[in-house]
This record gives sequence, C-alpha cells and structure tokens, in this order.
Amino acid sequence: MSDFQVVKFRAIDRPLTDKQLAFMEKQSSRAEVTKWTFDVEYNYSSFRGDVESMLRNGYDICLEFASSYSRRVYIRLPNGLPVADELWAECLNADGVEWTQDKNGKGGVLTISPLIEDADWLESDGEEYLDGVAKLREMLIAGDPRAAYFVWLCGAISGNEDPDEAMEPPVPHGMSEFPTDVAELLYFFEQDPLLVTAAGQGIPKFDGQKSQSEQAVEWIASLSDQRKVAIIERLLQDDPVTVKAELLSEIRDTQESVEWPMEAPTRTLANLLTQCEVLVDIEIEKRKEKEAAEAKLAAEKVEKERQERLTKIKADPQSWLKKATELVDRRGHDNYVKAAEILADVRAALGEVEGRKIACKHAAQLAKDNPTLNMLKSALRKRA
Repeated sequence: MSDFQVVKFRAIDRPLTDKQLAFMEKQSSRAEVTKWTFDVEYNYSSFRGDVESMLRNGYDICLEFASSYSRRVYIRLPNGLPVADELWAECLNADGVEWTQDKNGKGGVLTISPLIEDADWLESDGEEYLDGVAKLREMLIAGDPRAAYFVWLCGAISGNEDPDEAMEPPVPHGMSEFPTDVAELLYFFEQDPLLVTAAGQGIPKFDGQKSQSEQAVEWIASLSDQRKVAIIERLLQDDPVTVKAELLSEIRDTQESVEWPMEAPTRTLANLLTQCEVLVDIEIEKRKEKEAAEAKLAAEKVEKERQERLTKIKADPQSWLKKATELVDRRGHDNYVKAAEILADVRAALGEVEGRKIACKHAAQLAKDNPTLNMLKSALRKRA
C-alpha cells in the first residue's frame, strides 16, 4: 500500500469500443475514464485494477508512480518486438525491464520499473511524461534499436544493478539524435537526460527512420483507386479520429525494416554515469555563464536608462522634485522608495555640492510635511 499513487492509461492507436470502456470502468470506481484516457489518484490506498488486461483490451500505454520509490511505465506492443532478437535479449538483461508475452499472438506488454532508492517527490501529476512514453512506443513499433537501448538504460539505473558490472548492449548509430522528449523520461526515473547524450558520444550519426509524412506518401502511392475511395467514404461516414488511428497503424506495419548499423559495446553503466556527471557540470557552467552574461546586459541597460534619466533631471530638476512630492502624496511604501530614489538621482545629476543641498532640503521638507510617515522617513534616510 502506498500513501499516494497516480495511475494514467492512454489509448494511442484508436479509441476504446463500448465493450472495452465498460471493462475499464470496472477496474476502479474512482477513476476518470474515457475511450482515450484513464486517470486515477489514491491517498492511503492503491490501484487494484489489472494493468496488463487493460493494456490488452484497449489502452496502449500506462504510467504509474507512488510517493515511495515506485515508478513504472507500461507499453503495449501489439505486434511484438520488431527489434532484432539478439539485441532485445541483451536489453532485457536489465533488472528494471520485463517483457510479458501474450498467451496467443505476437503481442505483449513491456514494463520499465527500475528500483529507485530515496526517490524525490514527483512534483507533478506525471502528465508531461505521457507524450514521451507514446513516442518511445512508436519507436519500438518501428523497430528503432535506439529505443531498445534506451529501455535498457532506464532499467539498468535500477538500484539492483552494479554499475561497474552492467555492460551496455550494442549501441545503435544515431544515439546523438535521440528524440529529446523521449530522453526526458529519465527525469521520471530520477536521472538526467544527459545520460542519453553520454551514450551518444563517439557514436556515428544515422537516421534510419522516414518521417510520418514520407511513410504516408509511399503508402498512398501503393493503394488502388478502389481502396482510396473506400478510405474517403470511411472518413466521411465513421469517426475520423478512429479511422486516422487505424490508417497510421497500417502505415507503420507496411514499413520495411532498416539495416541499422551498431557499435560493439565497450562501456559499463558506471562509465556512462560518470560521463553524464561531466556533462551535467558542463551544462551548469554554461548556465552560470549565460546567467552572468544576461545579468551584465541587464545591469548595462539599467545604467544606460539611469544616465538618460540623470540628463533629463539636470535639464529640469524642479519637475522631478515635484514628481517626488506627488509620489509621497499617493502614500504607500513603494511610492516612498521611488520618491527617495528620485532625490538620490537629483543629487547625482546636479553634483555633490549643489545636488546634495537641493535633495537634502527637499527631503527635509517632505519629512516635515509628513511627520507621521515613518516609512517615508526610513526611505529618505536610506536613499536621499
């Protein structure tokens, strides 16, 4: 039992049927359920629904976390694992990864659940990670071996793994171009996405995936006129969202597998974690330099504006003294501070001798005219 638990399911390929929806509604009386989503939160209790059955009966992904160390991602792969068997076997060696084959057919459920010791409280409802999970699923279905490597990485960070002994699987080319939104799933597992950057260092570039639009163009070109007419009729008569989801799934299934170049494994998880720490330090230093540069520009801008203001004050000091008085008459701490700043600028604009004399005289008059305004007197002492 957990003090707090969040469970989120999403349908990606197509919405649930009415029968499937009825099944989902029985899994929890407290959940918000639609044909595309299932969301539930528990306090001092936990979800008792059948996750794998829900994934085999309509939903495609699930994200679950608790206030304890539990962080889990479930991905339904209806056509099994397009990634090469040998590579996939090595990726499944991580303690935090499990593949559950369906009793019938090629499909199954992939579970990523590394043990995370001393996990911080997740400062969100997990919603921002769902797009990354959906993209990871898309990559796996497309047979992208970079996704398999990423799955190993997520599982290998488990507290059960000895980083010095956990050897990486073969490394697919193109790891340096790994999608950022998927890499950020590592935040969910208490790791920095720069771990993926570390994995991509020294690995050649490669893009073996066609864009969705390119896939669609090739698929449409292969269709007969009769099939095209049938698709248009379905779009006009049926739910367009459902039809689109089915067509995208069909397009994915028609794509030929790509011969993806790989690098032999040479690094342990400890090597990758160490390199990630180096990259984090570099990023921190870059951030500090950027913040310092921005602060310098901001200071220069403020000083430029101040010099322009001093020029205006020097040309007409009386109008600025009047502004200071008007600010005091409006009352309020912020206005008192602004009035005191004007007097300080008057002193700076007119010079130490004349400026100080005029500013001090006006400050004394303001204090005399407002004897009960202690905040005003304090502001004048500090600035004017």
